[in-house]
Amino acid sequence: MVLARASGVNHMEKTLWPRYVPLWCKSNFSFLEGASHPEELIEEAHALGLRSLALTDRDGVYGVVRAYMKAKELGMHLIIGAEITVSSNDSMGSSTCVLLVMNRVGYANLCRLISIGRLRQPKGKSRVTWVELCERSEGLIALWGGDQSLIVRRETPHEVIALMREAFGDRLYVMVSRHHREGEICQEECARYYASRYRIPVIAAIEVLYHTPTRRELQDVVTCIKNGVTLATAGRLMKPNAEHTLKTIRVMGKLFLDELELIERTREVASRCTFTLSELRYRYPAERLPGGKTSTLWLRELTLRGARDRFGHSRHVPPMVYETIDKELSLIDELDYGGYFLTMWDIVQFCRQKEILCQGRGSAANSVVCFCLGITAVDPMRIEMLFERFLSRERNEPPDIDLDIMHTRREEVIQHVYQKYGRDHAAMVANVVRYRGRSAVRSVGKVFGLSETSLDRLVKMLSFQNALDSTTITDAGCDLTAPVQKQFVKLCEEIQNVPRHLSIHP
Repeated sequence: MVLARASGVNHMEKTLWPRYVPLWCKSNFSFLEGASHPEELIEEAHALGLRSLALTDRDGVYGVVRAYMKAKELGMHLIIGAEITVSSNDSMGSSTCVLLVMNRVGYANLCRLISIGRLRQPKGKSRVTWVELCERSEGLIALWGGDQSLIVRRETPHEVIALMREAFGDRLYVMVSRHHREGEICQEECARYYASRYRIPVIAAIEVLYHTPTRRELQDVVTCIKNGVTLATAGRLMKPNAEHTLKTIRVMGKLFLDELELIERTREVASRCTFTLSELRYRYPAERLPGGKTSTLWLRELTLRGARDRFGHSRHVPPMVYETIDKELSLIDELDYGGYFLTMWDIVQFCRQKEILCQGRGSAANSVVCFCLGITAVDPMRIEMLFERFLSRERNEPPDIDLDIMHTRREEVIQHVYQKYGRDHAAMVANVVRYRGRSAVRSVGKVFGLSETSLDRLVKMLSFQNALDSTTITDAGCDLTAPVQKQFVKLCEEIQNVPRHLSIHP
């Protein structure tokens, strides 16, 4: 049997392997699961001769912009997706399912599913129901498989499979994964049984957690951090080998030599996913306006009313000011940003009425419109500030108005926004907290089982931004010749700038 398989490999090496597309890749934006940056996955895929790659982080699309920019630079085809956690309180059971975006509608549905799942769960977790998943299946391809998937279990409820089959139709695939683990044999048997029974096509997939096998150790560390265990006690929580890396077409061909069409089918799936982030454009929701006015007319009326107050007590605005206002309003209308300015005006008006100190700053001070609306206090006409630094056609991005509000009453303003626009249309902005020197030392040190005393000594010698280096660790009394200490320093360096969790920008 071994000889026959080897003979098959030699024969195939004389021909072209079928083209392969990795459709199940997680970056470190899966938060303590993947061990490579999105850019690293794209760069390595390009170096391996792969033309496409799907970024499918767990319950999120936080890394897709970075991946898109790198893919655009290298001429790679990026497929946007996510591994969604699906669960129900009934007998249908829990599972994961990889969703790939085909078009603009699919991207909207994926984002909505992630929002629904995140909002109902504690921070860091997500869950959607089978019904919600199927209701928002349009524009999405579903790849069903992997350790946490229901399709690889013998007790899979048939009503779930029937529901998925009906919702996704020919956009549903069963994934077969091979990571050289014994348990996958039984999983593949179950997956193939259901695929055959329900006539669902089967596809080859590897769960990619890092771009190179050398990142396997970091993946072990972040797994331990996520589960609150040490390397010595992690056991089966860690992956048993380094097979969760990006693979070449040739390696995948050998791995699925018995059924090469499973690899060829990855190209078929990739070809159906044509959506790119370039299709998105800034579209601000319409304001509720008085008297049926349009955003353009209402913004002009408010601006001219403010101009008469700002630039004199006469009924007429000075010609030069009026000309500048007209120029700015024309561009704002052309780029469809009127609603944004009206929202900022509304917030400022609320602050004025409630006597809450607030002040606009930054490049918004270059705008006469912002000055007339009371958003900023600096008259750009007097100091000849350049409006194009704030807003222009060439920049092709929405304006940024920073509004400072007195911190003791900021919550009143936040609640006003929620009450006026609704919690379905207003939210705080998220930012990504990353590992730096001190947090890296503490987290990795705990995984290594280092004492709190040693970690406290190291942390005190670091600033908030500094990474751990050989000089610092030697000064702290650690022995760099010891293999464990060497490995500790190496992993503290590797985890620098790795996303840790999401936070909220105030």
